[in-house]
Amino acid sequence: MNPLSLDLSIFNKFDFEKPPVGVKFLFEKPEGIERLDKNLAFCAMPGEAQERGTPFYTDINNHACPPGTYTLGHDLPPAVEGGYFGVALQAFKEPYANRRIYDILPRLDKDTINYIAFSPLDKLSYNPDLLIILNNDVSQTEIIMRAMSYTTGEILTSKMTNVLGCAWVYAYPYKTGKINYITTGLGFGMKIQKAFPEGRQVISIPFAWLPAITHNLQEMPWVPPSYTDEGEEIDKKLFDDFGIPFQF
Repeated sequence: MNPLSLDLSIFNKFDFEKPPVGVKFLFEKPEGIERLDKNLAFCAMPGEAQERGTPFYTDINNHACPPGTYTLGHDLPPAVEGGYFGVALQAFKEPYANRRIYDILPRLDKDTINYIAFSPLDKLSYNPDLLIILNNDVSQTEIIMRAMSYTTGEILTSKMTNVLGCAWVYAYPYKTGKINYITTGLGFGMKIQKAFPEGRQVISIPFAWLPAITHNLQEMPWVPPSYTDEGEEIDKKLFDDFGIPFQF
C-alpha cells in the first residue's frame, strides 16, 4: 500500500463523535496489519475500526452478511436475486420490485478484491481508496459537501436503495469516483444490523477528491456570514449592492 501522502488533519477540526475511517481495497494481503478476529456485516466494519481505534483487514471469511459479499462480486442464491427473499422480509410487496434493484446496484468484480483494510483517521498510514465519515450530523455534512462544490460547482447527490446500502457506501464511490452520502436509518439491512445511529449521514469520499476537499476546508469559511446572527443585515447590504430586489 502506498503511504499516506495527504495531510488529512483538517478533519480533526470537526471534532466528530467518532473518527473518519480510511478504507483500502486490496488484491494481496496487507503487511503489518492484523486480520479482524470476528465476523461482521460489511456496513458495520468501519464502525468496528472506530471502536477498536486500530487498523485491521478483512477477507471474505469475515463477512457475516451475504449482501456484503454480493457487493464484492459474489453471487447470491437465486431466491434472493429473484426478489423472493425481499418479499419474505416484507421489504417489498412483489418479487419484481426487489428484483429491479439488482440491475442497478454497483458491484465490484468478483475475485478482484481479496482483502479490505480499515483504519481510523489518527492511525491511517496508507492512501485510502475511500475516506468514510460516519455518525456526523447534518451541519457537519453541509460543510463537507460545500467544500466539494466550493471550487468545482459539483452537484450534491445522494444515491441509495433501501436494501444493500453497502453497495452505495463502498462500490459506487469506488467505481465512479463520485462522492456519495446516505442518511442512516433508511437502509433495511443497516437498520437490522444497527450499524449506525439513525438520522445521521455517512459520507464516502474517493481518494481523488481528497486534495480538493482538504484544500477547500482550509480556505473557505465554515460558517459564512449569512449563517450568523448578523446574517440578515449582511444579506440586505449585499442585495442592495448588487441591485437585487428582495423582501426581508
